[in-house]
Amino acid sequence: EFGASGTAGGKMMLTMLRPQIYSTTPITKQQSVLAGNVVPKQILKGLGKAISADPLNKGASPFGIGPVKHAENIALVDEFLVNEDIDLKSIPSELLAEACSARLIGGQEWTDAERVEALSSWLHETEMQPREVTKGGKIHYNGNLARVVLMCYNVVDSTRDARSDS
Repeated sequence: EFGASGTAGGKMMLTMLRPQIYSTTPITKQQSVLAGNVVPKQILKGLGKAISADPLNKGASPFGIGPVKHAENIALVDEFLVNEDIDLKSIPSELLAEACSARLIGGQEWTDAERVEALSSWLHETEMQPREVTKGGKIHYNGNLARVVLMCYNVVDSTRDARSDS
């Protein structure tokens, strides 16, 4: 196997894209909705299909949901989990599977321990670390971009899992 996999690979992607995810100028509306050439349309379209194909995605619409709106919805849950200091190990298996599935983390064969580890890493990378980096107000964070990058990575990474149907 070549390159990083699992949570290490996601961290590597965010590190490589740090100049696009963090900025010294406020994030514009265009940047936050990933308009223009931020993420190629083909990638957003593919991500949208992956999100809508997810059987555990309770928020899926028969008309599909855009990746940016999905990332915004996930951000609200991420903020809640971090702000309320939820013990991820205390989340029932079914809800833990849904939370990971919404972020395109893992697969049906993953154990609760694997899900807790991956979700914990996701929250660290998308909520906790950005809060530290932006604490002084001089650095701005594009959370939608970070979440879309991680979801794209998770789709690819999950296909490398021997337990995957992909």
